Amino acid sequence: MASSLLATVLVTAGGAVGGEPVSAAPWSSTIGEPLRDSSPQALELTQHLNAIGARFYGAWTCPACFQQMNLFGKQAGADLTYVECRKPQQLPEQAEACKAAEIRAYPTWVLPDGRRKVGVQSLESLNRWSGLN
Repeated sequence: MASSLLATVLVTAGGAVGGEPVSAAPWSSTIGEPLRDSSPQALELTQHLNAIGARFYGAWTCPACFQQMNLFGKQAGADLTYVECRKPQQLPEQAEACKAAEIRAYPTWVLPDGRRKVGVQSLESLNRWSGLN
């Protein structure tokens, strides 16, 4: 399954080295836009995290959240399921979701079964934690 998913990601990403880069969706997150393009690994991980219902909770004022988003890059970052915890007036549903999930630090990753990771996580760590590899 992972190899066919990776093949799909590689085709989407323009194939091997020298392929056309994937265009990022228009940036709509409250966190600053990542500074670089996404790797095939980041694209595959984002697709997997979204498929299993993982959520990335953070705050627009959080430098570590920007660092976490940068690890994913522009294209994958635009597709991550991100929940903004520090804009209760503008995004009250997201702020309420943070309360309900008892988010105490940023960034926090949460799986539907309640398992969580707090702090900036490498893509490799998220791969293992989420069951991708």
